[in-house]
Amino acid sequence: MRVFDAIKNLFPLSKAFQLFTDNNKRKFIKGLSRLPENVRHEIELVYGDLFPDTTRFPEKWESVFAVIFREDELEKRRDILDSLWKINQGGQSAQFLEDMLRRIHNDIRVVENIPVRNPRDSNVVIMMVCDAEIAVCDNEKAVSDFRIGDETFIPTILQNDASGPYSIPNNSRYWEFCTFICKSVIRNSRNQIMYIEWLEIDKRWKNFVEYLILKIKPRQQTAVMFIKWI
Repeated sequence: MRVFDAIKNLFPLSKAFQLFTDNNKRKFIKGLSRLPENVRHEIELVYGDLFPDTTRFPEKWESVFAVIFREDELEKRRDILDSLWKINQGGQSAQFLEDMLRRIHNDIRVVENIPVRNPRDSNVVIMMVCDAEIAVCDNEKAVSDFRIGDETFIPTILQNDASGPYSIPNNSRYWEFCTFICKSVIRNSRNQIMYIEWLEIDKRWKNFVEYLILKIKPRQQTAVMFIKWI
């Protein structure tokens, strides 16, 4: 009704131009206002199509990014396209990468290997009750509560450099450039990561997750993927 009110205000304020609920003058002004109001509404919709997070036609944006994605709800597709669009604006921090990955799965965490710890160690932690006979002081594994990790799960490696095999050399300097993609981590008293919990994600997201990681993370870093694709 904004256009209707604007046209109505163009008329004089005399009694002859007063508008009643059903008189012909009111119908005439409504007819004049309908076209520009519809045009305004359509322009707003078209303007929304210019951005991936408000578009009505995500398949057009998907073709721009060369991704194939047809099966999920519109809002999820918009979130993923918006994260692809914002890659070049957010830098290369672990927090930014995590924010982008959480558009796909809210439980994904990106954890830098700081303080540095050898990621080649077995992903098993045996936690012991306080005062246990075998829990010697300063033992990294002597922690309250009890938990056993999963030694059957083997993480995968994601690197930008494909010139050699995907592996983590037995070199402590290399471990400084490892980032863990996982569900959560547990740290010891020195704040080193001692346990990494893997995360289950639908395999249809695999290409998106790996694309975002390779695109955002610093090229020299290695992503250690504690993700089980199901």
